[in-house]
Amino acid sequence: MKAALEQFFAQETDDPLRYAFQRRGAHMPGSAGEAVLEEEHQLVWQEIQQSKRSGMAVMYLHVPFCANHCLFCGFYRNKWHEEHSAPYADALIKELELEASSKASQSSPINAVYFGGGTPTALHAKDLARVIRRIRELYPLSADCEITVEGRIFHFDDDKIDACLDAGANRFSTGVQSFNTKVRKRQGRKASGSEAIRFFEGLRDRNRAAIVCDLILGLPYQTEEVWRDDLRTVVDLGLDGVDLYTLAVFPGSTLSKAIDKGACDPAAPLPQQGAMYGEGLEYMHRQGWKQISSSHWGRQTRERNLYNTLIKSGADCLAFGSGAGGNINGYSYGIHGGIVDYMRCLEEGEKPLSRLHRTDPLSSPLNFLAAGIEEMRLDLGRLERIEPGAGGFRNSINPLLSNWQRTGLIAGEEIISLTTAGRFWHQTLLTYLKAAFKLHSASLQPETKTYQEEAA
Repeated sequence: MKAALEQFFAQETDDPLRYAFQRRGAHMPGSAGEAVLEEEHQLVWQEIQQSKRSGMAVMYLHVPFCANHCLFCGFYRNKWHEEHSAPYADALIKELELEASSKASQSSPINAVYFGGGTPTALHAKDLARVIRRIRELYPLSADCEITVEGRIFHFDDDKIDACLDAGANRFSTGVQSFNTKVRKRQGRKASGSEAIRFFEGLRDRNRAAIVCDLILGLPYQTEEVWRDDLRTVVDLGLDGVDLYTLAVFPGSTLSKAIDKGACDPAAPLPQQGAMYGEGLEYMHRQGWKQISSSHWGRQTRERNLYNTLIKSGADCLAFGSGAGGNINGYSYGIHGGIVDYMRCLEEGEKPLSRLHRTDPLSSPLNFLAAGIEEMRLDLGRLERIEPGAGGFRNSINPLLSNWQRTGLIAGEEIISLTTAGRFWHQTLLTYLKAAFKLHSASLQPETKTYQEEAA
């Protein structure tokens, strides 16, 4: 086991924030399980819907349209046209109504609702409002339910903002990426930096919702001074929350192709991103902001970041809209990304499923690890107490944990906390922890019951 773990070791360095690893890991919630045959999708889905749901849960609605394809983005699917709005809102409402009365929908409160994309705020004001209202009419939202509308400054005018607020939205998350006009324009953002500032001032001054923005560090043309200006702007605006995300340039992506062709300056390398993250963490700390997760900060108690916290811990997710994905009652699923197939299934009165998987028994402990790393505090002792098959995990990965402690990524024994460097590399740590847990589970099988048998 020790030899197998060495592939996950961090490099011995005096500067782990910049040099702990040569590349960044990536992870998805849970673990893929057994696929349900396509011809059984609808029958199994009806069985799922007739089972009660318990525990914390969220709802996700996907709007798969964008006015243009920003260079850094990997979520672009469909070009936006104004005539898409009403038909797509009709389809979302039809899908919501299709399963609203089921036991799975009604048996437990929904703690957070999130409109993502794509660009949800591309929809017309009246269409956004009627979808939000229909959710509140049909589904058992908790009294303090967080209802987030994600969007971009372009298309998000005063009428849409007020329509969302009047319908019940209480949180706006806007991907500004940078307030620097040059950086924004080179990535395909239409609004200037000054227009972005005025937009956030208008949201803030309404004082009716939590206002959150995303910053990306490591963008082309984003100098250290530009990064500092972005941080200062967020604080000076008095927003409620901010995400500091690190840029990932995937081979074959639009941004990668532009850089390869010389049409765009290179992105900042990982060591420089690490330094920028460390500076951002220190600055937000000095300004009195609370770090809620490895990448998210809140200024006051109004910002809870509830949806993101729950989804990353494996909470049930009721998903709607073309291209959405969710999980419920021991199954994970995806919805058709093709608009034509999505609409056709709804016309036939069926959930537009593109995939349906029985949840892998490893998902629960893997989600526990994900939640702990996201919250920067991982209780391995509790993992072993509450998860079948997790016994001995702490001891089995002791060489890995010792390496991470020695290289300045984590601190603590039974309860592990992430250092500043560990928070920058949190996705990598989680990727390797999940791989280590799978190795641990596999090592138990020759001598004891399999993890699947224990969980049953």
